[in-house]
Amino acid sequence: MAARKQDRQQIAAVIEQYRRGFATLDVEEFTAIWDHDYDHIIYIPQEAAEPLRDWAGVEHYYKHVAGFFTRVRTMTVGDVSVEVFGEVAYAFCRFHFEGEVKGQRHLADGRNTFILHRKGGTWKVIHYHESRPGHLPALQQQTPDHGG
Repeated sequence: MAARKQDRQQIAAVIEQYRRGFATLDVEEFTAIWDHDYDHIIYIPQEAAEPLRDWAGVEHYYKHVAGFFTRVRTMTVGDVSVEVFGEVAYAFCRFHFEGEVKGQRHLADGRNTFILHRKGGTWKVIHYHESRPGHLPALQQQTPDHGG
């Protein structure tokens, strides 16, 4: 059980590194969380019509993002959930980003799912999916009441 707790802490540190990368627009920080050699990387940012399916595409995306924003006001991550399945794990979190593009305010909120695998004793990201936050009240209204 101690090993599982340690795995979760290490994966939470990967998520923190992701947050720091966006907070500082540091491309090295962004890219260090990934397994660059993994053959089936998938990166799905919410603004992209199609997933990025190789390391070169992911790296290009991060460089573009770092050059696009002129300033970051804040980047927060919360509601982190991690589950480990042997040598594979997933992490979920919500994020809030505030930045500037040429003096104009840019806000983004979303949900992220990361899939990681253990490589050489270190957890590395191999899949990333980002989506806009849902509208929970509308979902709750559609959920049938099974009580009573």
